[in-house]
Amino acid sequence: MRGLRTPRLLLWLIALFAISLAQPVQAQDLTEEELDGLHAPTAYERERTRRSIAPARLLTYYRALLDAGDAGPGLIAALDRVGSERDVQDLPRVLKYIGDLDPSVANAANAALGAYGAQALKALDSLDAASVDPATRKTVMERLLKDHIRRACYRDSAVNPFYLDYAGRFDELYSVPQDVNALILQMLRESIGDIRDDIASKRYYYRSYGAYQIPFIDYGGLAVAALARHRPDDLLREIEDLGKVTSSDEYWWGYQSRSSVTMEVAIFFARRGNTALIDKFIGEIESSNRWFMGSNALGMHVRIAALQVNALNEHKTALTRLNDALRTGTATGSTAAQAHFLRSRILMHLGEHGSALHALEDSMEASDNPILLTLVDSHFAPLASERRFQTILAFCRLASRRVDDSRRPWQSPDREGE
Repeated sequence: MRGLRTPRLLLWLIALFAISLAQPVQAQDLTEEELDGLHAPTAYERERTRRSIAPARLLTYYRALLDAGDAGPGLIAALDRVGSERDVQDLPRVLKYIGDLDPSVANAANAALGAYGAQALKALDSLDAASVDPATRKTVMERLLKDHIRRACYRDSAVNPFYLDYAGRFDELYSVPQDVNALILQMLRESIGDIRDDIASKRYYYRSYGAYQIPFIDYGGLAVAALARHRPDDLLREIEDLGKVTSSDEYWWGYQSRSSVTMEVAIFFARRGNTALIDKFIGEIESSNRWFMGSNALGMHVRIAALQVNALNEHKTALTRLNDALRTGTATGSTAAQAHFLRSRILMHLGEHGSALHALEDSMEASDNPILLTLVDSHFAPLASERRFQTILAFCRLASRRVDDSRRPWQSPDREGE
């Protein structure tokens, strides 16, 4: 009998040890009632329980839950909470669930990963093979770089909606150590069909809400402009045939909106002497002004003037257009601010610095939401010592505090707080 008892005792001890390893979350100082509340069937009960638990205790529990690696309730909430913390030490916990077979868990892991921003790129490089396998590392690296490219493009669209070039425009895009040009070329290559349809007025503008993937054509203008400056031959090789697509079998009433990618493609061709696309788009904008009977005439003129400056180098023609449009009425608001800002920029190009400063002041006075591009636009560098210009910059800095960070001009992390 004694010979049978010893193995049974040993097996009992092993079973207890295994149970203790299989339930690490029970050691996180949460009561049974709290655990039941976190996994309650209704969202209201789960949220009420989360609010009743101290944040540090809840975070510890969620980290243990992710470490356990078991599929089950609470994973999505755990990924959301850990992602909001943005602690790079939690990155391996998030990466475990990127390819999860449960789509809701995988989407939560992707969302958590996206919350880290560019800092995740550096953290990923520091992880060893035991923390992340090569296949996952490659997938996650591409995903993070695409997120980075998209963020930089969205910021440029918010700060610089008229495709204006200036020194520093691509600083955020190239602020990571990885080569983004190759990935941008890949994303552009996959979007050629969309661009061709957009040029031909055959693209339908819709988006599947809730889906993670957003088409490159919907945001990638800055990326295409970066290729135009840094890899023009590669860009031309990818889009050369698009310069021949200028007609449409469809008839559109009113203003036909074009994506930022399509507009940057047209600007690229125009700067190389092929103005067919730009002429087509300007003609469409002018036609839309007649269709809307002048209800947004100034805005249409600002769009055309910006294209005349950026693509055709017709600064004086653009200035005359803006002056005439502003002279026809007492325009105020954001559109008037944009018109005066563009006038100021053109006057700086023409060397009329005094008039440019006056036009920039008109832009600031036209709206409570000044053009924040003024803070970083290198075209105004000759005015740096002017007291009036310094007053304008101070006003723009104050105004920038009211907007989300994604809508402010990018500032290098090592210069934050200046």
